[in-house]
Amino acid sequence: MSDPLRAHAPGPPDPSAAAPEPPEERDISLAELTQRARERAEAEAAVDAVMRREEEKEATRVSVENRRRHAPPVKLGLLAALLAFNAYLWLGNPDWLRYQEPEAPSFDYYQGSWKIAVYLQRQRIEEYRQEKGHIPATAQQAGPPVHGVQYTPVQMKDYQLAAGDGARKFVYDSKDSLSVLMGRTLMHMGLISGGPR
Repeated sequence: MSDPLRAHAPGPPDPSAAAPEPPEERDISLAELTQRARERAEAEAAVDAVMRREEEKEATRVSVENRRRHAPPVKLGLLAALLAFNAYLWLGNPDWLRYQEPEAPSFDYYQGSWKIAVYLQRQRIEEYRQEKGHIPATAQQAGPPVHGVQYTPVQMKDYQLAAGDGARKFVYDSKDSLSVLMGRTLMHMGLISGGPR
């Protein structure tokens, strides 16, 4: 082996080797020591603040990931209930969800409506008769005609009003008593005595 790789035997130190010189010590004032201590404390405080902020961020990130990963059982239960309800609506086709056409109004309903329409047209014709002294030749002369009411002058002082179709037709003759013919309907409307006011 070569000499440089050979280990030297321990022995007394060589007096010819010079001892290293100690670094030159300078005098440090108290103010400089205080300044250095303050700077070191500020640096440590800044590092601690950054480390705390990073730890908080990490803790927040971990908690958000855990919440995303593990949905609470309440949410899972609500989701299952919602899916089951939707399946019931689509597949079960419940009666309460179907639109049901309302029943057709009864004949009495229409007859009552026709009576009211005839009554309104009669009022216009009677007002015209009181004002002019005779009945109008057409319903338009007495004002806008009531829809669905047919006006037929019979003589100079008499007329007929009709509403409805076929067997359900309601006819009023000016010679007839209004309160007898339409009494119950007019009482319900409160237009003649005996009805609600």
